[in-house]
Amino acid sequence: SFFLVLFYNNWDSNSGSMNTVLTNRLGDFFLFVFFSFSYFLNMNFYSYMFMLWGPLLFLIFTAFTKSAQFPFSGWLPKAMSAPTPVSSLVHSSTLVTAGLLLLFNFSLMLMNMKVMMVIFFIGLLTTFFSSLTAVVEEDMKKVVALSTLSQMGFSMITLGLGYYLVALIPLLSHALFKS
Repeated sequence: SFFLVLFYNNWDSNSGSMNTVLTNRLGDFFLFVFFSFSYFLNMNFYSYMFMLWGPLLFLIFTAFTKSAQFPFSGWLPKAMSAPTPVSSLVHSSTLVTAGLLLLFNFSLMLMNMKVMMVIFFIGLLTTFFSSLTAVVEEDMKKVVALSTLSQMGFSMITLGLGYYLVALIPLLSHALFKS
């Protein structure tokens, strides 16, 4: 995706590609730390991880960076400097679903009320700010990216409420409308 965003080779493309790749590498680092915690502490995922906040926070931060949630949501609109059909399909439909699918896979670990509150409020902030930004944005590709952020934030809200299967509905409808 780095070379895809860098296609036009101007200042906007350069900064967008660096922002995209660095944010996603930060998410990869969080994922590596999460699996390192679970390996070196010799944890059974479904019994001991409920009590430890450290590994769960790294898992949640991985999901937030990969799905472009609120503190890390700047990379997705900047990644829209690539050619239009490819950037809207690759960045807005496939890359941002990785964080949500990661949370779906580890949904049994997230059955802690404090963790669910964090996911709920981050999804709420992402939905609010991306919708507010999309209203004043003039570039149509960035509006598409911000609508994607709004949908992913809505899925995070439903995940934070504990409705894991219901959270798949905005994800599937978003994928159908994008395709």
